[in-house]
Amino acid sequence: MDPTKMNPMNRSVLKMKKGLPYFEIPEMAKLGWLRHGFLTRQGGVSLPPYDSLNVGDANGDRNRNVIRNRERIAETFGFEPSRLILLIQIHQDRILLLKDVFPSLPPLLEYDALITNIPNLFSGILTADCIPIFVVDRKKRAFAVIHAGRQGTAMHITKKVLRKMKEEFGSSTGDILIAAGPSIGPCCYEIDEKVFQKEWDVFSKPKTEGRWALDLLRVNRAQMKEEGIKENQIFRVDLCTRCHNDLFFSYRGEGRTGRQLSFIGIIQTNWNNGTLE
Repeated sequence: MDPTKMNPMNRSVLKMKKGLPYFEIPEMAKLGWLRHGFLTRQGGVSLPPYDSLNVGDANGDRNRNVIRNRERIAETFGFEPSRLILLIQIHQDRILLLKDVFPSLPPLLEYDALITNIPNLFSGILTADCIPIFVVDRKKRAFAVIHAGRQGTAMHITKKVLRKMKEEFGSSTGDILIAAGPSIGPCCYEIDEKVFQKEWDVFSKPKTEGRWALDLLRVNRAQMKEEGIKENQIFRVDLCTRCHNDLFFSYRGEGRTGRQLSFIGIIQTNWNNGTLE
């Protein structure tokens, strides 16, 4: 991986912590109350084809390996494994809102986005080509995680999350930071006419008859801008998961494979009478 060949929009930093490589957005890292990371496939215990830091438990990997990988991540980044909420991602536009101090979670977390302002709570997105997106409100101290695949993107899930944060927390557009993690790029992502959306014309290039190369991230960026987000508020890890399968899992590239974790959470610095100070 040659950092000099990254897109200028890339404002992420590859770091290492206790043997786990991860990407971090410096502008988000400066927020003392927030912790985040876009992890890779490296540093875990899973065997091929899930090697090695697979966090997904629905792809055929041994359950004990998945548990150990999750425990290692939590230990490395300083939170309890029980404080990590992972959604059952269903490629829709359902959004889970958590605002209570000790929430009662639904029995099945079938959502593709989560919004919360609860301290000492971490949430993550599992991906192997889809886009993991973080939305952070610097003033209200709230965040969202979004699983933006083709179907969720077609349903405008990113736009809906931004609107939900404005409704629930009074988030101001200028206070928002957004980070998109590693995902499949237009170099490797092709779709056919069965799923192609007319509104994606400007974000795609024709390939063979009835097939297009689609820039899924550009579609989501357009949704962000429609909600008033400026270019300098959007950050990304500019690496294609299929091109860099030494670093990332890729369903399009490998088929049977694992899922890497992108996580974010609010650090409980001072909790007094239900208020974060």
